[in-house]
Amino acid sequence: MRARTFLGRSIFAAAVLAAASAFAGDHGRVCPPAHPELARGFALTGWFDEPVARPPDVEQLRALRERGFLHLRLPIAAESVMTRFSPAAEISARRQAISTGLDRLSSLGFAVVVDLHGGERLGDLFRHDPTAARDAVVDAWRVLGPLVEARVEHEVAAEVLNEPPLDDATWTGMQAAIVTAMRREMPTATFVVSTGGPQRVERLTAAAPIGDRNTVYSVHYYDPMVFTHQGADWLRPDPIGFLAGVPFPILDHDPKLARLAETARAKGEHAVADHLAGFAGRTFDAAEIERHMRALGDWSRTHGRAVVIGEFGVYRAHAAPADRLAWLAAVRGAAEANCLGWTHWDYRDGFGFVDVKTGEPDEAVLSVLVGRRGASTPPRS
Repeated sequence: MRARTFLGRSIFAAAVLAAASAFAGDHGRVCPPAHPELARGFALTGWFDEPVARPPDVEQLRALRERGFLHLRLPIAAESVMTRFSPAAEISARRQAISTGLDRLSSLGFAVVVDLHGGERLGDLFRHDPTAARDAVVDAWRVLGPLVEARVEHEVAAEVLNEPPLDDATWTGMQAAIVTAMRREMPTATFVVSTGGPQRVERLTAAAPIGDRNTVYSVHYYDPMVFTHQGADWLRPDPIGFLAGVPFPILDHDPKLARLAETARAKGEHAVADHLAGFAGRTFDAAEIERHMRALGDWSRTHGRAVVIGEFGVYRAHAAPADRLAWLAAVRGAAEANCLGWTHWDYRDGFGFVDVKTGEPDEAVLSVLVGRRGASTPPRS
């Protein structure tokens, strides 16, 4: 890893040291000092990843920074900075807006992960012409790379590509080529890298790291999706998109799931009922989450590479609030116990902790993630 210079960064330094302290000692483990700025964060959706920007409330961000969040994951609509998809004038205007936004976030004391977030058009390109898609990603980082490299001392990092729509074997070679090209624009920046597809735990623990050592590995964690994504209508016709009331934890022969299955079958929703029936005899609880996080921590220590839970969260419309809090606490606690940073998905949308109508944050969720108001470190599960 590159040496870091902390001079002139008084706003950020105290929080980084506090995070490093909070990350030491669980289960007798001392967490590595690399990238404490990625200990706790959330995804700042809605600003540069949508056709109509929804800039965040700066004072609210300031308050969240004071509560203990250290970094923001800033999704950027990939096609908006790719010459294949956008006119040069629009790319230039977007680049300037992102530059201004990064400076604003840095002034609040946040580290930032600039997240290249592909949409449907890039996904289609990957399916039909992977080489052209690779070149488009490199093209995007020619636009964004100088913005990141100019702000390395403000802890701005570059996430190569969110959930690459390729199998692991194909993405491994392609990512290495993209990273090599990115280094020409960003010789000292930290890169956030991943396996292919949905960036699952078991895919990373079965993988070897790429050669570039100034990297952080990101996994996305939404297990079990029958709980975290219940009622998410964009998943339909997947049965998960029709569910509500799925509990956490899920117990062996869980009577709640059995009742949900009976109700679905009575309504003629046989695919939903069959999906729920598949959980009979299975348990998914905090111990299962701990097992997954422990596997990631072991991989991190074995390979000497930092790992962050780059996304985790619960779609809030159809999950019981208490169960949502229990799941979030289990993931956050197990991640920290195993020296893993985390980034909650998202901020104010379907998985968020800010009410989009009132603009007020959910204090219960904040307490689970970063501790009660006035507390110096988050409580342990």
